[in-house]
This record gives sequence, C-alpha cells and structure tokens, in this order.
Amino acid sequence: MAADPTDDFPDAEGADAPPGFRQLENRSPFGILVGPVFQRDDAEGSVFGFRVQPKHHNLGGVAHGGMLATFADIVLGQFPARDFGRMTVTIRLVMDYLAPAKSGDWVEARPTVTRTTRNLVFAETTLIAGPRSLLTASAVFKTLDRRRSPVKTQSNGDP
Repeated sequence: MAADPTDDFPDAEGADAPPGFRQLENRSPFGILVGPVFQRDDAEGSVFGFRVQPKHHNLGGVAHGGMLATFADIVLGQFPARDFGRMTVTIRLVMDYLAPAKSGDWVEARPTVTRTTRNLVFAETTLIAGPRSLLTASAVFKTLDRRRSPVKTQSNGDP
C-alpha cells in the first residue's frame, strides 16, 4: 500500500497500544518517523509506550539500541513542567542496556523528574516490556530563553 503523504502516522498499522493510551500530541518530524509513541495519564503521572515494529529492528531482529535510546529521550523530555513553546534541548543522556526488546513487544516507560533548577531538568526512567527491564536512562535538559519556531513539515510534496 502506498503511503498517504498527508498521514501524520504513516506506519501506525501494527503499532496498536493497550487500552487507555492515545498518540502523543507533541511530536517532532523525527518523532513521527520513528513512532508512533503513545501516552496514558494516571494518578502517578504519565506512561509512554510504543510497539516494536520491523522498522525498529537491527540486523539481529530485535529493537535497535538507537530506537530504545530515542524512545528514552522522548519519554524523559515529556516532563510535566515542560513548556513546548520554548526551546528545550537534551544536554546529557546516559543509558544502560539490560535486555533486548523483541518484535511485537509493547515497550513503556514512566519519567521521573529528580531535580530542577532555573533552566535545567534532571530526569530518569526505566524502559520495560512486560516483566523485563530493557534499559535504564537518565537525562539533563536545558530550557533556552528563545521561543520555538513552528516546525514545517511537508505533507503533500510541496516545499
């Protein structure tokens, strides 16, 4: 089937999420490319998830470590105090890989903010698939003084 250039989630088929999850609202063009990523809110905050699809595989047939790192960065960057109108950049991302994510696995993570300063946010998370811990990650984000420019994406082949 040909991809629909106006479809914001061209690879969502087969990426089904458990009940209660919705597609993440704040997406970059890169986030759309590697996603979809889903979110569910509860009394403890937000949980994020994605379904491992063939496009996420490495040559060994499991989720590429870069995809797990990307997902961890996306999750950690969704801290509650984030102002999506301001530029926020990852200045440090540290990961420990514990186990592979297999094709079809539902991978999820809940970010925890451990410290904030005037313009820095420190956060950590663990990626899990069922009972298996896949990766632990911690990050530092810096909020810049400048406002974010609207992201332009091509939707119909026009520049």
